[in-house]
Amino acid sequence: MPRRPRELVDGGIYHIFNRGNDRRNLFSEPEDYQCFLNHLGNARSKLSIELYHYCLMPNHFHLLLKIQKRNDLAKLMHHLQLSYARYFKKTRTFVGHIFQERFRSPRIYEESYYLQCGRYIERNPVKAKLVEEAAEYPYSSAKFYVTGTKDPLLTPNPYYAQMEKTEGERRQRYREFLSFDEPYAQMLDAALVKV
Repeated sequence: MPRRPRELVDGGIYHIFNRGNDRRNLFSEPEDYQCFLNHLGNARSKLSIELYHYCLMPNHFHLLLKIQKRNDLAKLMHHLQLSYARYFKKTRTFVGHIFQERFRSPRIYEESYYLQCGRYIERNPVKAKLVEEAAEYPYSSAKFYVTGTKDPLLTPNPYYAQMEKTEGERRQRYREFLSFDEPYAQMLDAALVKV
């Protein structure tokens, strides 16, 4: 069955995800997570991309980003996955495919879903019972939004600024936003499993 072409547009918002081949862990040590984030930062700095949310789970990753130029998505992901695969193979003397398949990249059409998708991404460690609160997880964007911890990879989600008037109020509201799993998040979860 032929692959469906990606729907790429200038200025599009995309939820990018991929997992380890055969659902194996991509990340085991803190150095693994940091290596992936370093490659993400290097690629992002050379391209017209705004990263709003991310989460690196042991066997998969999620990114929510905006691409200014549609061709930059393929460039970003080629650099990111190839660079990380080289690191992975070198540090583990691993042979074979690192990633399960080509990355998925559903476009997020409705602006009202930008924060919802970000919450879905950042709640992954809570759902997997790795942490009790999303902001406790060290390899996601949640701590940036909840605690104000600086993260040079991120451009704040444009809808985050509309949550409240002051930064302190926004952080509190976002913490509350992350703390419950409303039906949309469950629906998105089910839809992404099918993609």
